[in-house]
This record gives sequence, structure tokens and C-alpha cells, in this order.
Amino acid sequence: MSRILASLALLYVAILAAPAAAWQPEKPIEIVVPTTPGGGIDRSARLLQKIIQEEKLAPVPVSVTNKPGGGGAVSLVYLNQHAGDGHFVAINSPNLIANDLNGRGAVKYRDVTPLANLFSEYTVIAVRADSPLKRGQDFIDRLRKDPQSLAVSTPTTLGSVNHLSFALVAKAGGIDPRKLKAVVLGSGGDAVTALLGGHIDAHTGTPSSVVRMVQAGQVRALAILAPKRIGGPYAETPTWTELGYKAVMDTWRGVIGPKGMTAAQIAWWDGVLAKAVTSEIWKQALEQNTWEANYLNSAPTRKLFDSEHADYRAILGDLGMIK
Repeated sequence: MSRILASLALLYVAILAAPAAAWQPEKPIEIVVPTTPGGGIDRSARLLQKIIQEEKLAPVPVSVTNKPGGGGAVSLVYLNQHAGDGHFVAINSPNLIANDLNGRGAVKYRDVTPLANLFSEYTVIAVRADSPLKRGQDFIDRLRKDPQSLAVSTPTTLGSVNHLSFALVAKAGGIDPRKLKAVVLGSGGDAVTALLGGHIDAHTGTPSSVVRMVQAGQVRALAILAPKRIGGPYAETPTWTELGYKAVMDTWRGVIGPKGMTAAQIAWWDGVLAKAVTSEIWKQALEQNTWEANYLNSAPTRKLFDSEHADYRAILGDLGMIK
């Protein structure tokens, strides 16, 4: 009997020590986008969809679903309705952290499964080509005279990373961020449409949201919240720091899953996303959209979320949005 019990014990230990069974999707994958179609987040989701399908990284079809609203809060609720299901993922941005701090929505940033950070963008402030604002200094001077004189888009909600970027620039220029006229729009695409239509004076958003209009001469980038010039179509665009205003804001793009994903599901996505960001299609997109390669897998992405949570808390305090 003792030998039987010993054998069972050894078998039990072996089972516990064995690696988790590999997981693969068995039904279509859904990539959830927290904005309306057309903006930078939507484009990155559709690019990821294209790569996974064309590179045959998944054995099932991949679709994109737009769930705008609440600066991303609606998409998070939808995502977590599929708790523990690795067939559902979402493209995320720093709004995931900002919404948590703002108390906007029931899903906190620790209530989802971090899967990856794909790339980074540094926020740019842009105007129409015919705007009287020719330089970043003109933008600061106008706001110093009257913070309400410029209607500036800050997709997709108050307290979003675009709003935080606008606030950082204003504070660096000695302007009270709480007095700014921030205009909320559904996506970067909506904001650019409003800018070209003359409905707003300036747009705060990712370089990729206006790069085609910059290249066409329809839009002028005043300055960018980057530590150094990013080159490409923005080679002549100065940083706010070189203009004398220390303001840097990284708008990262990542992938999250619903709460309760298994280790095997996370491992599958780690493998797929690591392959996706080494594809030629991805490398071309980085160059075309002025995205900065900054891939992190699931474990360091969790650490990124935690560190950004502390940084955003300070800026939102300056805006008077949290205590």
C-alpha cells in the first residue's frame, strides 16, 4: 500500500510540474477598438488583424469591432464580458490608466490582462495650414493672453492622454491647465475632420493621425511632445523642449485581454504578437506612421501600467480632475 501511495504522490508531483497544455484559438478572434473607425487606434488594430491573417499566425479568422464611448470605458466593459476567453483582445492606450484615475467606468486597469505594448507615439499639436499660428510659441502666446481663445481637440475624453498632453504644454508655458478649452471628439479621425473643417483651432493627437495631411500641406505641426525630433515627415517639427517648454508625453499602443486569461492563453498571444512586430508589414507601418518601435510582452507591460499610473495621477491633479 505504501508503495502505491508513494507512486501516486510522485504522479501528482509530476502533473503539477508539467507545463500547461498549449492553447490555440478554436473560434474567430475579435480585436476590440475603443474608438470610432479612422483614428490611430483603429488603424493599428486593423494592421494587426491584417498581419495575423496574412502571416497565418492564427488558425482562425480575425475581426475588428469598434466599441467607442467613455474614453474607452465602453470597450473595457465589453471585453470583460468575455472573462477568461483568449479569443477576445483589445487595443489599448494610456486612456486605460487615465480612466482608472478619473473613476470613469467600472473596469480598472488591474481588471484586465496585459498582453503587449506594441509601439509608442509622442503627441503632436497641429493646426490648419492657413492658421495664423505659425510656430509653437504663437500657440503659447495666444493661450497666455486668453486660455479660452483656442478650441483644441483632445480625443477621446477629458482626462485622456491627449488632454494630458495639452495640459502639460500649457503648464510648461505658465498657463493654468484648468482654464483650457478642450474639445472632446470620438477619435483622432473625427478630430482631423473637425480641424480641416474649421470647427476647431488646433488638434492634440498622435503624429499618425495627421501625417497624411502634413505631407499634403493641409496641416502644420507646431511642435511635438517628444524627447527629440522624430524625423520623417516631422523632421522640421521642433520638440516643445527645444522651444523651452519641457513637455514629453508618450502615447503607447498595446494589447490587453479580458480578466481571467490562463497562462496558456497569455503564452499564445506572447508568441503571436512577438512574431507580428517582426513582420515586414509591421516595419513598413512603423516608418509610414512615424511609430516608434517599443515592443514589450505581457510581463513588462504590467510594469509599464503601474509606472504610468503614478505619472498620470500628478497631471490629472494639475487639471483639477482628481485630488
